[in-house]
Amino acid sequence: MSTILATYYARIQDVPDSEYKVEILEDGPVKKVAVNGKVYEVDYNRGGDSIYSIIIDHHSHGVQISRSSHSSYTIMDRGELYQIDLKSEMEKIHNTKDGADAVGRQVIVAPMPGVILKTYVKKGDEVKKGDPLCVLVAMKMENEIRSAADGIVKEIFVSENTKVGLNERVMVVE
Repeated sequence: MSTILATYYARIQDVPDSEYKVEILEDGPVKKVAVNGKVYEVDYNRGGDSIYSIIIDHHSHGVQISRSSHSSYTIMDRGELYQIDLKSEMEKIHNTKDGADAVGRQVIVAPMPGVILKTYVKKGDEVKKGDPLCVLVAMKMENEIRSAADGIVKEIFVSENTKVGLNERVMVVE
């Protein structure tokens, strides 16, 4: 059984019931990735600003990938155009909590092991629900950690270039 290093959820825009659970199982020269439980060996090379050669289970794909917004990507593969929304596991959890607003003391934790690239707030700052607090780099991807509630930043346990583990405390918002 493999350890899951990171989990993402991908949804193809305008395609109902198209959500895919993507789990990063190994991060090496060839990555092991599970999509809805099916494991693939994936390797890629960047050939330009947005051109990638992706090898999935020994089959090559030349694709163009462009970032449309914070969590949205446009992918061109063999003449087919796909709009993909990509969310980290933490973003998905926060989105499902949207119906029940977080109140009181919120301990913000790292959703995966990584390195804090930058922090946007300092102790005493007022934040609104959804405001970015910091950026966590994991698996060569930048993941914004956002506030789960309105409040004041009471404690900060990290600084830029701090290594963090899964569920390690990052900040407290009250």
